[in-house]
Amino acid sequence: MKSSIRARLLFWMTAVMAILLLVFAVVVYEVLRQSLLEGFDKVLLASARTVSDAVERTESKIQFELDAHEAPEFYRSVDPDSFQLWLEHGESLAGSPSVNAGNLPRFSGMSETPIFQTVRLPDGRSGRAVGLAFTPKADDESGDAGPTEKVELVVARGTASLDSTIRFIRWLLTLGTCGTLVLTLLLGAVAVRRGLKPLDALAARIAAIRREDLSAQIPADWMPVEMVPVVGKLNDLLRHLDDAFRRERAFTADTAHELRTPLAGLRSTLEVALSKPRKESEYRETLAECLEVVHHTQRVVETLLALARFESGQTVLRPEAIHARELVETAWLPLCDEVASRGITVDMRLHEGMILMADRDACRMIVNALLSNAAEYTDNNGRIEISGRIASESVELAVVNTGCTLSEVDAPRVFDRFWRGDPARADTGIHCGLGLALARQAAIALGGSIDVGIAGGTFSVRLRLPASSGTTSGVLPRPKNISPIIHE
Repeated sequence: MKSSIRARLLFWMTAVMAILLLVFAVVVYEVLRQSLLEGFDKVLLASARTVSDAVERTESKIQFELDAHEAPEFYRSVDPDSFQLWLEHGESLAGSPSVNAGNLPRFSGMSETPIFQTVRLPDGRSGRAVGLAFTPKADDESGDAGPTEKVELVVARGTASLDSTIRFIRWLLTLGTCGTLVLTLLLGAVAVRRGLKPLDALAARIAAIRREDLSAQIPADWMPVEMVPVVGKLNDLLRHLDDAFRRERAFTADTAHELRTPLAGLRSTLEVALSKPRKESEYRETLAECLEVVHHTQRVVETLLALARFESGQTVLRPEAIHARELVETAWLPLCDEVASRGITVDMRLHEGMILMADRDACRMIVNALLSNAAEYTDNNGRIEISGRIASESVELAVVNTGCTLSEVDAPRVFDRFWRGDPARADTGIHCGLGLALARQAAIALGGSIDVGIAGGTFSVRLRLPASSGTTSGVLPRPKNISPIIHE
């Protein structure tokens, strides 16, 4: 069952307040009760001292004389106090009029440390008693003569008034605690509602964002400090979503454009071929043209599928040791003749001991894309440099070519799908603009990276992939049939 933040805050605030009030009420109740008991016991002990002072020992016996005027509390008719005296051997010496109906409980402590107990009085009332043992003082005539046995004294008083006061305090604290909790609940609901107003306002602003325009940003200047990071992350999410939807719309448009051109060419070729009867050789030529268009379209679709698999992590990678030089030279062989015909100079500097630890098919795809891009966009009689080095447990391959017409601001966009530096898209149907995008995703999947740089009419790409533990060992024989324009 779901619960709102408002309900949770109100619940926990009330629960904490209830615990604090309960602890406070218990502490106050105990302090007041102990204070009242201590005051009651002091009065009770004072009465006991008065009774003990009335006991004297003579030469022959111990006697007790207490005037009603000295201790009227023992002789009143309503709720009188009680006392009883015992000799040390157990004989009752004296008692107040209220103990005629029964004896008080016998207990005693030292005169300096009397004992207090809650007792039941002879008339059935609840009371509190103090017990102490003392040696009676000698009268003036007998001096120190006479019996020296101790006398035990118990003085009791009814606690009806004390119990009533304690009950009043208990009920007062209970009602105060309950009333405070009710007020806390009511005022807390108002405070929580006002405190959560920024959250409600944020929810309203989010609800007002239209899916057609995700570029809207939520201002954070009016938000509490605790919500500023949330608003910042939300704005970042909206920005990423807007970028993703923009890329999706651009991707859809670019895909349609890239596929429409070859399909239109295929359709027009077939329509011309079917417009009238032709020779067998002409049909074969038409079919060859159509097959080339189909191959190009198939390459576009396969590249898009490969990109989707790399981005979703569905590509199964099988890392193995790969000699970087062999990989580059094998990928370069199909490009040698075209590059040589354009008078392009190629300078290849690769250490024979550089070994990658990566998936061979993915590496071949990356290197093919980088070298094909360099061979395609290098100007006639230009220059291509291919080099490699070992850096911090990785192998770095660099491909630099001249003839670049892009500006430095275009560097981050070369990895976008279907992006080309020619805004007129004059080469649509020839280059689909997916090679570098595929290379970057494959490099990321292999745990590497690709960076580009544009400066002074040159275009440079740097590929970093994890190196094998045997990078610095082993010599790979140079492959045969390498174009003579490759120099070390």
